[in-house]
Amino acid sequence: MRLGPVAFIIAVSLSLWPALVVAAEPPNVDRYYSKTYNDCMGAAGGATYPTIDCMASEHDAWDKEMNRLYLALFSSRSVPDRTRLRDEQRAWLRRETTRCDRAGDDEAGGSLQRVEINQCYLDETIRRTLYLRGLK
Repeated sequence: MRLGPVAFIIAVSLSLWPALVVAAEPPNVDRYYSKTYNDCMGAAGGATYPTIDCMASEHDAWDKEMNRLYLALFSSRSVPDRTRLRDEQRAWLRRETTRCDRAGDDEAGGSLQRVEINQCYLDETIRRTLYLRGLK
């Protein structure tokens, strides 16, 4: 059977769909976790509260770095660029909150829900910090 031009384009588009979905996934940040975090997670052994404590400590370190970078960038910019940077950061915070607060929805009420939410906040903070590093 021979496909017409429109059917051919649709068929090719559908065959590429899985690759496009994979490309839309946020970059993996595992390689940016600190040794302290990795050691902590190993010692936690999958137990919920120690795991959450490890994530909180790692998040605090990345959040501190992100804020340091943001302030350095902000202070070195012109007034219009400061406004853009501020608005972009506020928009990121809204997106992060919306996304991460729902990250554990599949585990609603279970002990894994808090872990998934904390993991999302940690990973998104790392991604944002890396993005801000690239703006220098």
